[in-house]
Amino acid sequence: MKSLRYSLFFIILILSSLGFSQDQKDSSRQSHRYDSLWMIFNDENKPDTVRLKAIQNLAIAAQRNDPDSAIKLADLQIKFAQRSKQRRYEGSGITIKGISYKNKGNYQFAMDQYIKALQIFEEIKNRISIGDSYLNMGTIYQLQANFPKALELQLKALKIYEESKKRSAISNCFGCIANVYREQFNYTKALEYHNKNLQICEDLGNQKQLGVTYSNMAAVYLDLKNYPKALEYYSKSLKKAEENNERSGELSCYIGLGSIYQLQADHTKALNYFLSAIKLAREISDQQAIGVCYSNLAEMYNKTLNYNLSIQYSDSALKISEEIGDLDLTRFIYGLLSEVYSKEGEYKKAFQSHVKFKKLTDSIFNEENSIQLGDMKTKFEVEKKETELKIKAEAREALSAEEKKRQLFVIYSVAGLLILVIIFAGFMFNRYKVTQKQKTVIEKQKKIVEEQKIIVEQQKHLVEEHQKEIIDSITYAKRLQQAILPSNEELKKHLPESFLLYKPKDIVAGDFYWMEYLDETTYIAAADSTGHGVPGAMVSVVCSNAMNRAVKEFGLRETGKILDKTRELVLETFAKSGEEIKDGMDISLLAINGKHISWSGANNQLWYISNNELIEITADKQPIGKTDNPKPFTTHHIEFNKGDTFYLMTDGYPDQFGGPKGKKFKYKQLEEFLLSVDQFSLTKQKEQLNSKFEEWKGDLEQVDDVCVIGFRIN
Repeated sequence: MKSLRYSLFFIILILSSLGFSQDQKDSSRQSHRYDSLWMIFNDENKPDTVRLKAIQNLAIAAQRNDPDSAIKLADLQIKFAQRSKQRRYEGSGITIKGISYKNKGNYQFAMDQYIKALQIFEEIKNRISIGDSYLNMGTIYQLQANFPKALELQLKALKIYEESKKRSAISNCFGCIANVYREQFNYTKALEYHNKNLQICEDLGNQKQLGVTYSNMAAVYLDLKNYPKALEYYSKSLKKAEENNERSGELSCYIGLGSIYQLQADHTKALNYFLSAIKLAREISDQQAIGVCYSNLAEMYNKTLNYNLSIQYSDSALKISEEIGDLDLTRFIYGLLSEVYSKEGEYKKAFQSHVKFKKLTDSIFNEENSIQLGDMKTKFEVEKKETELKIKAEAREALSAEEKKRQLFVIYSVAGLLILVIIFAGFMFNRYKVTQKQKTVIEKQKKIVEEQKIIVEQQKHLVEEHQKEIIDSITYAKRLQQAILPSNEELKKHLPESFLLYKPKDIVAGDFYWMEYLDETTYIAAADSTGHGVPGAMVSVVCSNAMNRAVKEFGLRETGKILDKTRELVLETFAKSGEEIKDGMDISLLAINGKHISWSGANNQLWYISNNELIEITADKQPIGKTDNPKPFTTHHIEFNKGDTFYLMTDGYPDQFGGPKGKKFKYKQLEEFLLSVDQFSLTKQKEQLNSKFEEWKGDLEQVDDVCVIGFRIN
């Protein structure tokens, strides 16, 4: 349904500003805080910057739920900033006014304020605020359905944020860009940017922005008709909004959930959500939200054949959309009115509404050059509908004229008959012309679609060929990497009671394990090279070769000295490139000679369980690679008992995200799990560890290579 798509577009634009709203968890506490800020602003003994910060926080807190008050507070901030010559605070006050006008639905006033703020930030060379201004202006263009201009400004903002390494701003910008791609029906790109945004939100622990992102992703899944996924993400978003008392977030979720149930023809649930949304929108003075809800109700009543209510809600929505200058909403309402009037038999009103719908459609979609094929399809459908309405209107007029002629038949029988023949001939000729025109348009459209299909098939074939070549190359690289790894038979030969849990993230891995048997001593290691996939695998080959040279070519036997020489050889290899390369590895290296065990570690610890207690030997906090102030690696000599179990590992297992809350597994939980399975054989332990990992990971992606080695001393 077109109305529901517009609803989702509106929801996304509400949410794009929620990341900047203020916490309202406790109303009495907030009220006390606002009183305190107001007192600080009015205290003339306070420094100017402190007073400006206080009035700015008050204005920001009101800009979403009480935009009129926010504008008044921002005016106070601007005047005080001008008197005290604080240009940055003057610009931020003007920005707050722009956001408040946008929230009221006054887009032209909002754009004027954003342009003024941008000029100030450019004068004082405040890069982050320049980026914020571009992003705010892009939001207005998006509201006005000028998607190419919106995307242009958003990408300019993103470049500034990335140069400044401001991750929270990058996150918000990713969300805005994703929403524009969605409006251009590029759902793959939209989900790509939403997932980038989601990753940053999780890294930063930004719960409020997580809720915004959930809602945006729900809108994409709704477009793709994946209703269970859409419902899941709207429910997540609503929960976050309720936890943070974000009323605008709750409003957008009500509209989104109502849209899902409307698409599933559950009109009772849809009506309840839309009415709740209207009530909340009135409380926070959000005219655009009210207009969107009215349009949804009008569409619903049209589908349930209650045309009178559909027209009433359409008229109410139209009044709001024209007041706030929302062209896309106005366009949709005229299209809906055209359909409803046509069903009611009021063809003149239907034709008038459709003419306005076509005019607005041309105005909006002519600017979207990136979806040219969609433009041609829209134009064809509009012209076809216009022709149908025109024919119906002419037919109605012809019937009326015929009725009058019958009344005068006796007097003007001959003349009347002649007129009817002429009218009928003209009508038939006109119908013939219309039919021929439609046929020509359809044939042209069909030819264009077929040409586009051929191009797409050619590109798809080319991509598949390149993909196969790349995968074949990586698979061959996997065989080369496996050649440097010791076999399971060799591991069992020197450590009979042992297991190896090795799970590369990709076809090839950065994690690797190493083993040598020299002078009646078994050397075994678990190593984590920089990165994973192909780059990690290349680094692992360099590091493995360096360890082989350290024990074979240089004859080193002490674990600490082996790591010292390995670091020296790795740095020597990378130095040949002439560039500064900081790649290397973290490693846990253990040597067993009869009743003697020695161990050294670079960032990776050693665990062993003795007498039902897990003991940790801490590694040196430096990698095998380039580092500031390198020190010799420590060799630890370990006393142990018969039956003790030793574990060497990389960080892939504890760093895996999963579980009911999507969090890391962490080392503490791994310690407890190893203690719980210590009574089992090493083969059973491996099965338990692998099952636990897969259960924890669930449907989430594996984040890193996994390597865990365990063995028991008997």
